[in-house]
Amino acid sequence: VNYNTIVIHMAAFKFLRLIYLSITGPRLRRKLPVAGKGPPDGVEYSPHKLEKYADNVLLTGKILFSLAIHLSPCYFIYYVLRYGLPSTSSIMSIAQNLTFVPVSVVLAYFFRGVGRYRNGMYCEFLESLCAARSLGSGLGPREVESTGIGHYDFEMSLYPVTFSHAESDLRPHEYLSTRRKGLLESLITAPLTVARFVAAHVVARRLIYPGSLMILQLAIDPMLSQKRVEQKKKYKPHRAKLLTVDRNHIDCIFIDKRGSSDSNPNNSKLVICCEGNAAFYEAGMIEIPLSAGYSVIGWNHPGFGESTGLPFPSQEVNAVDVVVRYAVTKLGFPLDDIIMYGWSIGGFTCSCAAASYPDIGAVIIDASFEELAPLVELAVPPLLVPFSRGMVTEFFDLNIAEQLCRYPGPIKIVRRGQDEMMSRFNSIATNRSNFILLKLLQCRYPLLTADEALLCTLRNWLKAESEAERKGVAVSLGVNPSQCAGLLRSYLTQHGPNYPWTIGEGMSLKQKKELLVFLAGQYLVTVDGSGHNVLLPREYFTIPNSSNL
Repeated sequence: VNYNTIVIHMAAFKFLRLIYLSITGPRLRRKLPVAGKGPPDGVEYSPHKLEKYADNVLLTGKILFSLAIHLSPCYFIYYVLRYGLPSTSSIMSIAQNLTFVPVSVVLAYFFRGVGRYRNGMYCEFLESLCAARSLGSGLGPREVESTGIGHYDFEMSLYPVTFSHAESDLRPHEYLSTRRKGLLESLITAPLTVARFVAAHVVARRLIYPGSLMILQLAIDPMLSQKRVEQKKKYKPHRAKLLTVDRNHIDCIFIDKRGSSDSNPNNSKLVICCEGNAAFYEAGMIEIPLSAGYSVIGWNHPGFGESTGLPFPSQEVNAVDVVVRYAVTKLGFPLDDIIMYGWSIGGFTCSCAAASYPDIGAVIIDASFEELAPLVELAVPPLLVPFSRGMVTEFFDLNIAEQLCRYPGPIKIVRRGQDEMMSRFNSIATNRSNFILLKLLQCRYPLLTADEALLCTLRNWLKAESEAERKGVAVSLGVNPSQCAGLLRSYLTQHGPNYPWTIGEGMSLKQKKELLVFLAGQYLVTVDGSGHNVLLPREYFTIPNSSNL
């Protein structure tokens, strides 16, 4: 009798757990393709009618709640100006009229759970999910396959954390953050700070990082799901969930080329891709290093896709930090075998990682900017420029050039010749990549950039519209590449690699101009005719190294 009672209790517990997970579990999108089994694109999940209707109710409620939160300040101001402060009775009346909302939500969750419980594919998925969750951080590529969780595409809310920030003992250099105000300054500027805070959180974040908008993510979710199917078939990636120091979860994938049959020397190198402000690893830039044979990590910004949090600088810094820690501690890549590749606003996290871990092998900054404020000033009315600059400096201090100056390794800056986002009227002379280069050269070679005549020569080279024009400027200055390279090698041998270099002492103005233009050509590569949102052509994706100098 006791044995039968135990069996009944265990069956009841399993049933209740299944019901609970059916109610609270993640949304299932599809069963992914398995080599040699089933359809080549997998099987799209077909929800039960009850689940479908309940999901529509919950999604509608989520959208309305989000709109209500963001519009409530405006409505409150309008209400107060027209009717005065609301009375206790009016507040109670509104609360009574809204009692149907929590009841509707509870019923929607219940019926969604019933619908999922009656769906065979979802029940199979829950069994795999429970098996994966029981392994916790021990969930590696083999365990993903053995539990079967790797055969599903789903929301990662209940997916176990693959790697935590605390599992690594790496010690990064301190992040170079915005200066902190003193007490008196904080008190004086308090009203303005509050206004900037509201603007940053309500408006600016959505404009600077449109990929974090819920409406955009809902629109492109089917496309991202299809891209994950394609990646699964082509690369067999390992998907991971990383826990940052501020408790955000970062969704990333790792594609391991080590041990590939092609014996490409690039296989042992890892490229960490930092996407733009509306890009996701599913449909982003990872194809570029993959085509060159590199192992790759792609990850989504906080608030993008399955990554939690919001894309403010502090959360961005913590996100890329845990990605680097994961690569070194869990995947076994030495820092000097890691290449950071940042596109557009991804240059910020890319430069932060390089500044935090100066032993990183190399950095590539593609179609990016030195800081955000100049771009914001171009987008707002002149009257709002002072307020916008203060808001950006305080809440979105994306100081890419300053971070790169703290990194001592090889750097390559890629400039797009027709960059509509990073230049004014598509003028190459105003391209923000120019200012990254200028700041970097000033930090590394101060004696070559100390004179206005030298900077004027550099600007003339930078504003050349084509490669032929840039070569023409170099020829007119008498630049001898082999001679310049010999001077740099000689300095490196005598003084070592530490920056800043004092090269330029005792040189004539003409020699300094020649060397400055030569150095600019080593750091900067221009993709003539390319716009901002075009993937970098394969032939331009080359890794910089110290021998380039």
